[in-house]
Amino acid sequence: MIPIFIPTKGRVYKQVTLDSIGKENAFVVCPKHEVQQHELMGRKVIDRGEVTGINNVRQFILEYAMEAQYDKILILDDDLIFNTRASDDAPNLRKVTSQETAELFNRMDKLLDEYVHVGVSPRQMNDKHFPYTVKHGMRMNAVHGIRPFDIYNTGLKYNAVELMEDYFMTLGLFAKGMPNAVIVDWTWDQRGGSGAKGGCSTYRTLELQEHASKQLAFHYPDFVKVVEKETKTGWEGMKKRYDVRVQWRKAYEAGCT
Repeated sequence: MIPIFIPTKGRVYKQVTLDSIGKENAFVVCPKHEVQQHELMGRKVIDRGEVTGINNVRQFILEYAMEAQYDKILILDDDLIFNTRASDDAPNLRKVTSQETAELFNRMDKLLDEYVHVGVSPRQMNDKHFPYTVKHGMRMNAVHGIRPFDIYNTGLKYNAVELMEDYFMTLGLFAKGMPNAVIVDWTWDQRGGSGAKGGCSTYRTLELQEHASKQLAFHYPDFVKVVEKETKTGWEGMKKRYDVRVQWRKAYEAGCT
């Protein structure tokens, strides 16, 4: 089975993704001071030392995978649950067991034979993708299948930006003519919502979010626009914040067609 890496921080007692998919072939990638706690709970652990920031952690995972000679890997956020279509006749979704997620990861593994980066649809607005099972040129976040050596050879790095490194990488790969494939008859959803205690919430600020938004727009001005958003259920203390609006299809077509 394809190796699975779950970057995490401050959530030793709340590993939603690991509970959703099971521990087989999955590694939590945590700070040094959390290693022993995870190990005592029977988890496979990779010590990332003092590396902080999800941008730096994703780059650490990519380089770790290369040292381990992994041609293909999955990187999953630590707060995910998964669903799949209840039938082939409608877009309705059903919960899946941890054993069933092996089917999803096997599909991602096979797609990585053809694509450098693959993803999975979020649950939100997933019904619009029915009856397709795979689409291309879509945004990818939370669930990433990548080929580390191929990405490294492009010169792109996750830590070239401070936040929204997943957007930066997807846009960068599109620009280099590398299309993605996104599975849309399965979905991921966050348990606890964006901004839950731990993870990025330990360092993300309004100022950093604004800077990162402008940074992404600077790199890809033809496809990214900085906007100010106000949400009912935003990150703690950040109901009103800067964000980006990305023309994913336009970026995909410009680089990959």
